[in-house]
Amino acid sequence: MNNNKNNSENTSGKSVSSHTTVGSDEVMSEIDIPGINNQKGIENAGNPALFRELLGDVYKLIDDKCDSIRANLESGNIKSYTTEVHALKTTCRMIGAMELAENFYTLEKLGSDNDVPKIKECTPSVLAEFSALKPYLQPYAAVKAAPDKKFDKNEVMDVLDNLESAIRDFDLTSAEACADTLSSYVFDEEAATKIKKLCYLVANLDYEEAGELIQAVREML
Repeated sequence: MNNNKNNSENTSGKSVSSHTTVGSDEVMSEIDIPGINNQKGIENAGNPALFRELLGDVYKLIDDKCDSIRANLESGNIKSYTTEVHALKTTCRMIGAMELAENFYTLEKLGSDNDVPKIKECTPSVLAEFSALKPYLQPYAAVKAAPDKKFDKNEVMDVLDNLESAIRDFDLTSAEACADTLSSYVFDEEAATKIKKLCYLVANLDYEEAGELIQAVREML
């Protein structure tokens, strides 16, 4: 596993400028993060604004995901370990961290093969590489605005349906957009607690538990 690629290279070895134009009137602001291909990230997110937001979301999940993966490995829960590294493979591809995504894919294959000795050998360096992104991603982890949208049951139900579809398709960008929309509504205290937890689960890619909570929120509303 090569952990020292320069971020100015894409998978074809060509230089990728940090100033990338998307469409006729969107220009990517300068982002210089080792190992991240800006062009890929913008293409996957849809536009520069969503790319920046996705970078912040990844920042927020790094510590929890690394801790969870280590705990699963320590306890011998290779099935959960494999599920989590699979999710991080997708996450890294979404933000244009293509080499890191390939490293998580290697861990996923090792997990599927139940090759525990090799998993133990390779996991620490991959998680270290993932954690090394934190100082670069931290500036994009902005605090979200307080809820200010009046509760509308039909609208919220539609958002929950869309979120459920996004989770089923493992569509990170759409799932995050739905979570942001839910966070903008003003709920009563009990519902607000569940919505907050739901958004946390989405941000941390805990889609199975998020799917279960969606149904609980529907029943509550």
